[in-house]
Amino acid sequence: MAARLLPGTTTRVRRGRRHDFAHVQAVLGRPGGDRAERLYYRMTRDLGTDLYVAEEEGGAIVAVIALAYGRSLLRGGLAAVLEVARRSTEPRLGEGLVAFAEERARRRGCRELAARIDGADAELRAVLVAHGFRPADVLAAELVQAV
Repeated sequence: MAARLLPGTTTRVRRGRRHDFAHVQAVLGRPGGDRAERLYYRMTRDLGTDLYVAEEEGGAIVAVIALAYGRSLLRGGLAAVLEVARRSTEPRLGEGLVAFAEERARRRGCRELAARIDGADAELRAVLVAHGFRPADVLAAELVQAV
């Protein structure tokens, strides 16, 4: 997929590449490391995951979009989970990222798109609600690695 300009912005979205790792970690606000790097590389090659980066005109990566696909018995077909991390406050970026993710999920044949977001990003939450996302019965637990 060639880089695509998000409407109303100067930001382009393209598939994440192996050499983007350090920039993606900066957007996520996390330190690098061998484990994180291996996970990132696997995600860039995983057929069940689409990983995209949004970059400004100068090439600076300002957002990361991950779509993970899986079969859902409850939805009767494919479903996707969207994760977005961004460090740009460009006004139309959130809107463009959500529209982009919806289009990608539709093209993959998904019947549902759920979103996991950083609770501190009120603007992105508002964009999702405006696009028809609603709170759903999802319970999550953070699993601690066995020793």
